[in-house]
Amino acid sequence: MIKTSNSIRLAFAIAAFGLLSAGPGSAQDASKPVTDRGVLSAAVTDFIQPGYRNFRDKAQAMGAAISPLCEAPSAPGLEVARKAFGELVTAWSEIEIIRFGPVVDDNRLERILFFPDRRGIGLKQIQQVLAEKDETATTPERLAAKSVALQGLTTLEYLLYGTGAEDLAGGDEFRCDFAGAVAARIYGTAGELVDAWDDPEGIAARLSDPKPENPDFRDEREGLQALLGVFVNSSELVADTRLKPFLGAGVDEAKPKSAIFWRSGLTGTAIAGDMKGLQELYKASGMIELTPEDIQRYGTSAMFELSNAQRTIDRMKQPLPQAAADPETRDAANYLRLVLLSIRDTFSGRIAGGLGLSAGFSSLDGD
Repeated sequence: MIKTSNSIRLAFAIAAFGLLSAGPGSAQDASKPVTDRGVLSAAVTDFIQPGYRNFRDKAQAMGAAISPLCEAPSAPGLEVARKAFGELVTAWSEIEIIRFGPVVDDNRLERILFFPDRRGIGLKQIQQVLAEKDETATTPERLAAKSVALQGLTTLEYLLYGTGAEDLAGGDEFRCDFAGAVAARIYGTAGELVDAWDDPEGIAARLSDPKPENPDFRDEREGLQALLGVFVNSSELVADTRLKPFLGAGVDEAKPKSAIFWRSGLTGTAIAGDMKGLQELYKASGMIELTPEDIQRYGTSAMFELSNAQRTIDRMKQPLPQAAADPETRDAANYLRLVLLSIRDTFSGRIAGGLGLSAGFSSLDGD
């Protein structure tokens, strides 16, 4: 059982020690001078492109797990599909921090993950499809023409874990076909992202090699601004749209069923994946090395805080949403949000200043 405020105070104390004593860290070759373009290129080739490829591959594996479940329904087959879903959620969580470029075109973000869904639109549509046995939802081609809320991870989670999911092991043909179509749509969207980022004349080239004639990333500053925005906006997004809604104002106001992936028990997995993605981008890009040495230690400390937050999730003995409603573990759950807000403030303040940039507006403001 995780103890609360003492462990939280200890975590921040350790992080503070890291701030004072730790040196800078980066994946780039220390023998080579770090340049703006080198950072941008590394972010693309060492994090963004492989991240989307991994997501595509896990989406393909998801479909490959559903097909035999539909052909020969069984409890072990359902468990294989659920395991593949967990790996798919992890892969998406690690790359979803990239919220610029092709992923924001054609409603791809919403097609992959329709969340938050405060009015329950997606759930109502899923239940309607199941109740009516709407055959237009059972092939990826026809599903593509339906609501984006039906095409992504939250729909697939409900089909694999929601009311009636156990019927998949007993031969619920319609539900299984629906799940297969959703998996195929996710794979298709993932493939679009891979193709867009692998296009030699596309966004990867523009971000790695900024030019005045580009429609975006006309100079290195604009590219670095986008990378900085990943740390600022994504940490805030996870804190305020993934954690805050189910944390509530106190134990009595916690809302575990408002959490992302609460049915599958993958809330902590998803949030830990977001944190890992921030760490991997930080390491791959080497962006912190563009800042003065006295600023770099703040980046090191921020990454240490993220590691400690992930360990907090790993040590939880119950699903994260339930931990928020337990007086003995609530502080540990709330600590995760505090870490993410600290990351936001560190990157929008000291690190942005060290780069000679401004953090810009929040992606949550709607401006």
